[in-house]
Parts: sequence; structure tokens; C-alpha cells
Amino acid sequence: MTLRALCCAIALVGATVVVTSEVVSQDKSDTGPDATRDTESLVDAWVEYAMPGKHHQLLGRMAGSWNMAIRYRMDSGSPVVESQGTCRRKWILGNRFVLEEFDGGSLALPFQGLAIYGYDAFERKYTSAWVDTTNTAITTSLGTCRQGCEEIAFTGRHGDPWSGTKRPSRGVTRFVSDDEHVLELYEPGTDGKEFKVLEIRYTRN
Repeated sequence: MTLRALCCAIALVGATVVVTSEVVSQDKSDTGPDATRDTESLVDAWVEYAMPGKHHQLLGRMAGSWNMAIRYRMDSGSPVVESQGTCRRKWILGNRFVLEEFDGGSLALPFQGLAIYGYDAFERKYTSAWVDTTNTAITTSLGTCRQGCEEIAFTGRHGDPWSGTKRPSRGVTRFVSDDEHVLELYEPGTDGKEFKVLEIRYTRN
């Protein structure tokens, strides 16, 4: 059985239960063409939600092994710290998500991280979850493509231990070519003005 056929079978069972429940609750005995169409529409909706689609193709440009040139600063008035690193990204779970293993070298302290990237067909947005060695939080973000899907713009929030509040952040991943892309991350500084806190240039290894 193919993966799509399996999803259809699972969806069909779920759809049949839903349709049957509706029929019983409404005390109807009609199981004609309308009921069949309802079941088919539920199956189609589930398959669209469960299967990777065209938006996942953009994530495929991120897969592979990469060298990274990293530039970071803590605040708008702080000096820029530079580092070299590497990362590996691969498809997982039937090309639904991209898993990243990140080694950012040393930005004052050794910096390693893990990320999962995906496209949520329900939210109709790109999603990511990030963890690293600088904190104990799982940071999430949501994004949309723009510029003909040559960019993914995203927003998120993370805990700031100095202020005890959640700080907003926004970023963009720009695809320069199939062998190069750039991540830029922006946050408000201590003066309230936005500055570029992080830039990573990825070149394919």
C-alpha cells in the first residue's frame, strides 16, 4: 500500500465515523449520493492536510550540507562577533519536515542547535521550532513566502531573562541561489529601535 493510499484509508475511516455520527444524531436514513459526496470531501480535506505539497518544495532548497558565515551582536551598540560553522539538513517523516543539526562554532560560548522546519497546511504558513545551547526554551515561529517565494519572512517571540518579558523578533531567509541563502534576524534594542541581531550566510558544502 502506498503512503497516499494509507492516508486515504485512514481518512476514509475517520470520515465514515463522522458522517455516520451526523446521520445518527439527525435521525436520518439517507445514505445516497449526498452522503457519499460528504465522505469524499472529508477524505480530500484530510489528504490535503496530511500530505506534503507544493509549499514543501521551497523547504527542499534548504536540505543538504552547508558552511556558515555568522555575524552576531547583542545590541545595536555592541561590537559584531563573527564565527564560522556548519549545518546539515535532511528531510524526515516522508518529506513533511526538514531537520537541521547546527554547529555555530563559538559566539563567546560554544553554540549548537537543532531545528525543525515545515509548512502547516492548516495554518497555511511555514513553521519552525528551534532549540540551542544558550537557553532551555523551544522557540517557534510562523512565516510566509514573498518575492515570488524567493524569501520566507517569519515572526516569533522569545524569553528575555534580563527583562523577564517576551521579546518579539522577525526575520527573513533569502534564497540567493540553489547553493546559497541568507538568514537575517531582527529584534528591538535597549533603545527600542530594531537592529539586526544575527546574519548567517549559508553556502553549500
